[in-house]
Amino acid sequence: MSKRFSDAELERIKNRNPISSVVGQYVSWDRSKTDVGKGDFWACCPFHAERSPSFHCLDGDNTYKCFGCGVSGDQFTFLQEYKQISFVDAVELLGGEAEPEPLSKQQIAEDAAKREAKRRQQEEFAENLRRDEIRKARKIYDYGGRVSGTEGLEYLRGRGLMPLKFRLPLRFNPHLNYWQSRPVPGSRKREYIVVFSGPAMLAPITGARGEFLGVHITYIDPARPGKKIAIEDPYAEPREDGRPAFLVPKKIRGSKRNASIKLVQPEGFTRLVIGEGWETTLSVAVAEFGTALFERTAYWTSIDLQSMGGKAEKTIAHPERRNKAGKPERVPGPVPDLTDPKALLIPDQVTEVVRLGDGDSDRFTAEQVMQRSHARWERPGRTQRTAWAPEGMDFNNVLVGAE
Repeated sequence: MSKRFSDAELERIKNRNPISSVVGQYVSWDRSKTDVGKGDFWACCPFHAERSPSFHCLDGDNTYKCFGCGVSGDQFTFLQEYKQISFVDAVELLGGEAEPEPLSKQQIAEDAAKREAKRRQQEEFAENLRRDEIRKARKIYDYGGRVSGTEGLEYLRGRGLMPLKFRLPLRFNPHLNYWQSRPVPGSRKREYIVVFSGPAMLAPITGARGEFLGVHITYIDPARPGKKIAIEDPYAEPREDGRPAFLVPKKIRGSKRNASIKLVQPEGFTRLVIGEGWETTLSVAVAEFGTALFERTAYWTSIDLQSMGGKAEKTIAHPERRNKAGKPERVPGPVPDLTDPKALLIPDQVTEVVRLGDGDSDRFTAEQVMQRSHARWERPGRTQRTAWAPEGMDFNNVLVGAE
């Protein structure tokens, strides 16, 4: 007989084993971002190689999520994926005890009612946070002005994207703050301070109906046209080679639910070109301008690589990479979780999809993303393919090199 754990038992186990205590056995928490007092923990992801912590744990929700590779779950999920064990083994590893007898109909109904009440409470809380983030993102985007005549134009020119023969939704802010959190000395609290203020390109993130959902921010270097700014992280631990750690010169504010950056979108389009990074997608649009293809093509950018494929049904072992424990890294696999409500949607009118794959990112991980999006967007009469840039390059490199 298969073992069964009641919801009450699972909650008891979680309360006795906060997620930070479970995950903390296998990662080193980043002191500059972690707020122990609030049960808010950050670390480099144990499932994929990275230098800047994007793996987030919340004791209050008993959940983890990596904003780099997309893995997420609770204590049991983490142990299942990290140790490659079954759900039952994970529960028992944390001291869980199976129900000796099946629950009564009343107990089952009570458990279901508690789960539903908790789900609604969490959804309401998350939706309030989402709306607040969208409001803040809208404010940032509205502060942006035209790109022409600014350092933003030089950034586009340095990327080989000028002159443009079509309009873009991009905006420019000459002095946009870059906020970074740091621990307050002698306290468990954290404070946010400005570590950089300078020119930034702003791209709107919109949903399936064109509604504003967020803003994608790219901080640029006015002294080096076409390059992003290098922002040193003043609170990060020095690297092993002694070199300073740098912050990612991009930020996203708002919501990623069913979202993308729609650079060009003609009415009645039937072809979609979509890539990671608006400079990459825009490079293909520039190259195709003036052709019959351009007239019927929308050029979109996914918010990040994993967003293009949406959530995976499960993770799989990377054939080459290893985590800190020497085990294969786990990456989101090729089978999409079709119940994911946040996955990127494309219109039914699209009959041809061209995905852009960067040649300078991990090919195996990117291939899983492409397979998930292919399965998610498959429709009768729709053709799909993935165009890969040459090894070590993206399509902007191809465009610039062709000039």
